[in-house]
Amino acid sequence: MLLHKNFHIPHNVVTTVSKRSDRASLPPPGYLTVSEASLRVGLRFPPSAELVEILRRCGVCLSQLSYRALSVTVGLISLFRDWGAMLTPEHLSRIGRLTSDVHGMCPLDANG
Repeated sequence: MLLHKNFHIPHNVVTTVSKRSDRASLPPPGYLTVSEASLRVGLRFPPSAELVEILRRCGVCLSQLSYRALSVTVGLISLFRDWGAMLTPEHLSRIGRLTSDVHGMCPLDANG
């Protein structure tokens, strides 16, 4: 599959194209909604332990992150790894915060 090749998705990860009746916020049981934009900013499968922990601690699912929030978070995870460290939810909370808008999306707001 082209998606698997272009974004280095393992072959044991099942992908499917959504139907008109599907909603990103309500994927079928056992599935996860991921946009192509998320893959373009560096999301890989399986997701990094840091990203999984941040999502768990913030109480959001991957499909709720806005493009900007995901790209910043994945970028920070890479930066921390380059420094030999692990991005934790506590580190992220010092940099910004995840908030939910009226559509249930979670942009990353910089602390001001």
